[in-house]
Amino acid sequence: MIKIIGIKITDRIKEIGLTQEVLTKHAAIITTRLGFHELTTEKCSREAYIILHLSGNNVEAERMIKDLKTIRGVEVREMNFNGKTPQKLINGEGDTRIFGLLVEQDHDLVVAVQKLLTSYGCVIRTRLGVNEKFFGKPAGLILLELNGDKTEIDNLEKDLLSLKKIHFSKIIF
Repeated sequence: MIKIIGIKITDRIKEIGLTQEVLTKHAAIITTRLGFHELTTEKCSREAYIILHLSGNNVEAERMIKDLKTIRGVEVREMNFNGKTPQKLINGEGDTRIFGLLVEQDHDLVVAVQKLLTSYGCVIRTRLGVNEKFFGKPAGLILLELNGDKTEIDNLEKDLLSLKKIHFSKIIF
């Protein structure tokens, strides 16, 4: 199983210290970490996000999630890619959407995904790709932070879901 955790920190100045303590405590299960917040020459947002790609230790992952949920001002969302059951999608309103794609190794599929992501490039703010093994076979894990026109984001989701051999999940904050 592949597990991705999304963390929203409503006030990074106040809550990042406690959040960092929890992440350090559970560092052995974190294989990839991506953090971001809005930053321009006029603004430095106090709201922040962290995306974690975790190793296969589900018991330890649940402990970390429990520890994170005790921190006031921290929200936690999960994506699980287990290959058995369709991912339950979280529908709802939110300005921050994160898509997770697990792409099985297939040349034509990889080309199709790349074309699709390029065509929706104006709503993809951050993209992270990680090589993965999925049930013993090579796969690519792609995490997308999306921003912009919600209709375009919804269309991207529909187009991704239409592709075979892609495992899709999303987080909305």
